[in-house]
Amino acid sequence: MAGRGQGRGAYYRQNREELVSWLHAHDHGAYPAYHDIQGTWNFCGFTLTLDHIQADPYAAPSKARVKVPHSHAQFPLDLRDTPIRRTALADYLLRSLYIMCTERSYGEKMQGGGWSGAKGGQIEVDEPGMQVLERTGVMIDEEGIEVRFAVGLPARGRSIMGHLAAIVLCDHIPQMVQQSLLYASHNDASLRHHVHEIEDQAALREELVHHGLVAFVRNGALLPRASGVEDQPLQDCVPFTSPRSLQVTMNVPHRGSITGMGLRRGQLCVCIGGGFHGKSTFLAALALGAYNHVPGDGREFVCTTEQVASIRSEEGRSIQHVDISPFITDLPHSCDTRSFCTSNASGSTSCAAALMESLEVGAELLLLDEDTVASNFLVRDRTMQALVPNEPITPLVARVRSLVDTTGVTLVLVCGSSSAFLPCADTVLQMDCYEMKDVTPQARQVCQSMSVEPWPALPCDWEAPSPRELQLPLPGGKTATRHKSVIHIGDGALDLHAVPQLVHASQTRAIETLLRRWAHAQVRHVGLWAFIDAVTSEWEEQGMHYLQDKHLDG
Repeated sequence: MAGRGQGRGAYYRQNREELVSWLHAHDHGAYPAYHDIQGTWNFCGFTLTLDHIQADPYAAPSKARVKVPHSHAQFPLDLRDTPIRRTALADYLLRSLYIMCTERSYGEKMQGGGWSGAKGGQIEVDEPGMQVLERTGVMIDEEGIEVRFAVGLPARGRSIMGHLAAIVLCDHIPQMVQQSLLYASHNDASLRHHVHEIEDQAALREELVHHGLVAFVRNGALLPRASGVEDQPLQDCVPFTSPRSLQVTMNVPHRGSITGMGLRRGQLCVCIGGGFHGKSTFLAALALGAYNHVPGDGREFVCTTEQVASIRSEEGRSIQHVDISPFITDLPHSCDTRSFCTSNASGSTSCAAALMESLEVGAELLLLDEDTVASNFLVRDRTMQALVPNEPITPLVARVRSLVDTTGVTLVLVCGSSSAFLPCADTVLQMDCYEMKDVTPQARQVCQSMSVEPWPALPCDWEAPSPRELQLPLPGGKTATRHKSVIHIGDGALDLHAVPQLVHASQTRAIETLLRRWAHAQVRHVGLWAFIDAVTSEWEEQGMHYLQDKHLDG
């Protein structure tokens, strides 16, 4: 047998039986000997590659991948002949794989019994959410299907449990392939329904442009979630129905015509209503409208432009060289707000920066909820204007009309406590007991009868923000992602809680990988758009393999 560290080369093309033999022979052996099985092993109909072997039973699990050629998997070509179909098929297979591993308890690791107790033995497959993402967990290319996962190589104390390892690697993994990665194991109708639903959602999103829309909500959509910590749909909730005045019908390849509410490009849409009537739920659904959702989620065909951004207060965040002068000027100590910097932003400055940063990267749909935005950024009443004439903050209500008219962006604002935005709104929606109503005529009539005057619209040229230069070298120390909203960098942390469009920790790990890759590149300073263009170009050329500098299994 090859010595430690030679596994990758020495064991290529060896088979399952030899792997079983090695594991049995090394039962009770020293744990570091596991490194000898690193490499690729031939099984019946697929290959198993152990890319990284954990150093000890307490370390992060070993990294593995399975490759099944199309000649063995046998999925029809028409289910994988376009990028969106490959993504949809991969999503279906990942869900099948995760369900199978959960039902058979493959993901449960042994633990307990102290230092000498049994440990490991689990197979960790990335748990999918309700959104359909392109992932490294399951990838489909011209050659076949590749699945990545983590394996806790079993041990008792620091000794190899060879017989159990043989069951995990040589029995459980083939069962995963047999039950989840072969066409014959799936119901063709269910599989095609999944792929077609996702393909239709992607087609609908492309149709938005042709209809002058930035968002669409299907009649019959189920927007409420089971709870604040669960993304599954709420049972027995009121289905969404579009007001007639905003109803749009579009066509998609498989479903045919779909009818729902459309929000037009370049408008201010204000959504009002009583507390707990569904306003914020509606906005939350729009925030995730750039994603395709799995059949049964309820938010299928709640689609927005991909350039959607949520604007929120984020006190304490860092701001670096952002032009917030449309909203904040004449700060004490002669601070230049055209290139504003702070390591501890206030609520209003964080909102101003978030909006300007969104415009900088080409946002077409901005979402704001009065519950999560600084009130002094939104509006300032007449009494306070008279009492404090030298206020450095120009509220959004004074800029919103020029923002929408000049940039063509659509802004959706949820509010229930202020009428300040009603006189300048293009559309006023009301959520009444989860029923959406178009109350634009009534709102204008009420404003007129109560002499509610629009705020004086302050002019602003809204030039495209100058692209900033990224300083990508990371501080000393390792980077790590342990939560979808936090990337640990050295002794610090990049807090992403204010980005609701991040729906899975796998996305955050991908961001971490991109930052680390560019930080270690030859170019130390790069323009923001140059960075985005370069990443996009390489991603399109290499696909998910672009992230391979760190083995990602999600």
